[in-house]
Amino acid sequence: MSTIILHDKKNNNWSSLGIGPLSDAINPLVQRERNGIYDLSFKYPVDSPLFKELKVGRWVVADAGPTIQAQSQRFEIAEITKPINGVVTVYCEHYRYQLLRSIVKVGSAFSNIPAQTALNQLRDRMEPKGDFTFYSDILTRSSIDFTDPSRFGSAQEALGGTRGSVLDNFGGEYVFNNNQVRLMSQAGTEKNVIIAYGKNLTDINQEESIENTYTSVYGWAKVGNGNDEKIITLPETYIDSEYVGNYTQRRIQMVDFSDKEPKDVATLRTLIQAYIKNNKVGIPKVSIKTKYVDLASSVMDEQLKTLETIDLCDWVTVVFNELDINTSAQIVKTLWNVTLDKYESVELGEARTDFAKVLDDSQPDVDKINDKVDWLEKAQQEASDIIKNPGKGHVVIYPSLADPQEMLIMDTTDINTAKNVWRWNAGGLGFSSTGYNGTYGLAMTNNGAIVADLMTTGTLRAINIIGVAITGSTISGGTISSESGSWRSVLSSGTLKNFVLEKLITSYDAGGLRLYKENGKDISGTYFRLENGGTVLSAYPGSDLWLGRWNGSAHTPAVVIGGQSEKVEIYDDATFYQRVDFNNQLISNTQFDKKFMVVNNVVVDYYSSIDMNGYSIMNNSDVRLKENIEDSDVDGIEETKKLNFVEFDRKQNYQSNDPNKQPSKKRELGLIAQHSPFLSTEGEKDHYLRIDVNKQIMLNSLTNKQLIEKVERLEKKLDQPKNNKRKYHRGGF
Repeated sequence: MSTIILHDKKNNNWSSLGIGPLSDAINPLVQRERNGIYDLSFKYPVDSPLFKELKVGRWVVADAGPTIQAQSQRFEIAEITKPINGVVTVYCEHYRYQLLRSIVKVGSAFSNIPAQTALNQLRDRMEPKGDFTFYSDILTRSSIDFTDPSRFGSAQEALGGTRGSVLDNFGGEYVFNNNQVRLMSQAGTEKNVIIAYGKNLTDINQEESIENTYTSVYGWAKVGNGNDEKIITLPETYIDSEYVGNYTQRRIQMVDFSDKEPKDVATLRTLIQAYIKNNKVGIPKVSIKTKYVDLASSVMDEQLKTLETIDLCDWVTVVFNELDINTSAQIVKTLWNVTLDKYESVELGEARTDFAKVLDDSQPDVDKINDKVDWLEKAQQEASDIIKNPGKGHVVIYPSLADPQEMLIMDTTDINTAKNVWRWNAGGLGFSSTGYNGTYGLAMTNNGAIVADLMTTGTLRAINIIGVAITGSTISGGTISSESGSWRSVLSSGTLKNFVLEKLITSYDAGGLRLYKENGKDISGTYFRLENGGTVLSAYPGSDLWLGRWNGSAHTPAVVIGGQSEKVEIYDDATFYQRVDFNNQLISNTQFDKKFMVVNNVVVDYYSSIDMNGYSIMNNSDVRLKENIEDSDVDGIEETKKLNFVEFDRKQNYQSNDPNKQPSKKRELGLIAQHSPFLSTEGEKDHYLRIDVNKQIMLNSLTNKQLIEKVERLEKKLDQPKNNKRKYHRGGF
């Protein structure tokens, strides 16, 4: 279990605890994308110890994944939101985002150079340079041009995201480890992990990908000019991939190779064969986004350990059981839970982002929580642009004007070749991106139903909403009334609030449960999850915390923690029915009123000395509590003589490996239970023999009594000759 460490703005010893650990951080998540986003976000309570130390520009150190190159990464605090229900959200950017603030000076153009040279030239022109280092293993030679100052707005743009950048010219995958920038031909490694698609990894996007997978390629090319122009095709029409037999029917893709300028049929055939191999025709495109636990449950047991160490850009094998096809998929996005030391989710497939997206997202969206309409306006603008600029289309009355059954708007005039189709007939209106007979993901049908994969709306009115997930900034249910009609609940920004007579009484979020006083503002108590996985009930100053029971008419306390007195009070009817183990911990400033009782053969273990502070340990001995009373016939002297006293050390880490449950290490004088049968007794919890100390005290007292009696008898015998001698003198002499 890891935590994040807060550091100052500069002059930091990154291996130290800095300003301190942010132990109260809630749900710290690191998001990484291949050649893309790298950021950290977490929530933090305003009443936590280091809240006042959270400042924009300061740094936090956190792990971003399980591998060495992802551990102890530095993130700069970029934004701290306003408190919502006593909790702020903190957004942080990875150390390499400093490259956004480094300019690139005008320089020369370089051609036919390796990637390492291009990176070296970039560092020479960076201002400020900082402590960044650059490395690449790509040997392919290309070029980089620094002559135009408008080409690269920052060092990060020069690395990637713009035309003519290092990434654009040389390719590869970036690995960022704090100030180390590495451009690798392959950043990840092949992992011996098999994910069985169809076992428990299924999603609609993947199913659609399978349905749209081609098995064969029909290639053609237009060559020549003017009267010499002609079309080249294959005499066999198309070429199948090796996987064509895995599908129920052949799916042929048309590909134009005119730009390759094939000279003859043989050259065209070679181009088509290369296209099938390079594009993995016949293998479904892998696009799987899943919870990490789902990935773990879909592999073999012996692979789980390997799966724990997968990282961004690594490759795993995906098996499509129904198609009998195996393919490789790259991890293109990860979401790492810093506290739990595990992935929240990973995404497999083709990378969807690059540095360009990072540049767009480089500035934090300050209003992302409170702005409700920005995304709606953008969607409306996007829709307007599409409608006003539709591109070339074809309106077809089908099957003919003589027998019009439906109206089609397509990207071609032929229903057999069209992919994007609007279809309007007696059944309704629908759109398909997979052809005339393809799936109509958007439709309004004559049974009154509307089907859509993506909807954007300002206000949605509904009687029932049935679905899998609802995501939003605020969900308000208005008023939920009880019999008195005074209750109201509101779910907003991930927090559920409950009001009575418009006064806040409880709030619940990822941090835990908060209870408020009658004024609806001050907190009276909390129920939180600890960083180590435990839970804590806390009473705030001025409020008592009860552990009690409901007697049918009122709550009665059994244990009360005083919010003002800071004392623990146990009431008359409180009885503990479990083992109490203090584990070498000190309980201080605690008062047990009236009684503290352990019953029913419960064992109380102490791993420390008990100081009675001058008071006594007592046991009931009243004759009214005893029966079958007889004088003891135990010979205390004889039993005591049998005791063999020894010196010894107690074994460590024998009964328990817990360091807090170890016996004393001091040299002791005592007895061996096996050699002292009169005093030994077997423990109920572990069957080790023990000395009955109470019986030993009684034996010592009995032995002392018998010795005293014996001494008195001997003294009496010694006194008898003296008495006889006195009598003799008085009688005759």
